[in-house]
Amino acid sequence: MLTGKQKRYLRGLATLLNPVAIVGKEGFTPEVIKEIKNGIKANELIKIKIGKNSPNEKMEIKTMIEEKFNVDIVQIIGNSIVLFKSKGKKETSYKLP
Repeated sequence: MLTGKQKRYLRGLATLLNPVAIVGKEGFTPEVIKEIKNGIKANELIKIKIGKNSPNEKMEIKTMIEEKFNVDIVQIIGNSIVLFKSKGKKETSYKLP
């Protein structure tokens, strides 16, 4: 679980990120799940965008992500969700405050 200070730090870093996955008109598909898994394995901090035509609401997608993955949701703003999953307590590439 991240503290408020850690989330604030990660939110600042996430502003420069491009979305790894986009939930489009098909909804939360297996392809989107695969992209999220690959993104988390590679980068620890990722951004997901929810398209305007998505049949799922952002809170519904947030719930699905929490069920499927063991990640910390750093921020939900607009149609974007920022996720963080540390590779290990001492192995993270981010120096969390």
